[in-house]
Amino acid sequence: MPTQTLSAITSAMASKRALFIGLAAAVSLGGSARAEPLSACIWGKLSPAEHSRVLAAYAHDMASGAAALDKLSGKLKAGAAVCAKRRDIPADWVPTLAGAEAVQTYVASALSGRGLDRPKLDAAWAAAPPNVAACVRANGRLAFYPNGTGCTDPTASAWLLRRVGLAPNQPPASLQATYYFNAKAIGEWGDSLVAKLKR
Repeated sequence: MPTQTLSAITSAMASKRALFIGLAAAVSLGGSARAEPLSACIWGKLSPAEHSRVLAAYAHDMASGAAALDKLSGKLKAGAAVCAKRRDIPADWVPTLAGAEAVQTYVASALSGRGLDRPKLDAAWAAAPPNVAACVRANGRLAFYPNGTGCTDPTASAWLLRRVGLAPNQPPASLQATYYFNAKAIGEWGDSLVAKLKR
């Protein structure tokens, strides 16, 4: 992935740490299985009006979207406690998780005019070869551990873009789709990390 693209993603997704924006199947939390990603559950705790404001901010740019989520931090934290059935999720993880879902929602809407709905984007992610998925997940991990190392292999994102019928040099759609897949990886990382927190 080009350095400038990775920088844009990691610099705008999680507001508290100035970071952008698996386990897509059910993850066991507290002995019970969740049918949806934690990021989707937290995002779902916001009202339709709040969704609209946040998505409108993301339509402006990633940093504006993250800032809009930051204004809802109290409600997001309460939602995270309900969704995860625990109150000890690190505070800076919560907007990161909500942002992962918000970005996916925004991008799917933005790309719908190209016939790229969420099921098609998710199908491409599910079909990614192990090396491609590992690369994107390495970038997603940076949202939680910014001092780590991301993936700099441009062929990984290129594979996913080709899978959904886009060329790497086809802005803004190619950049939006790249945001989607990184947000997907961030959400999966969030599920995994929260599941591993000690009780």
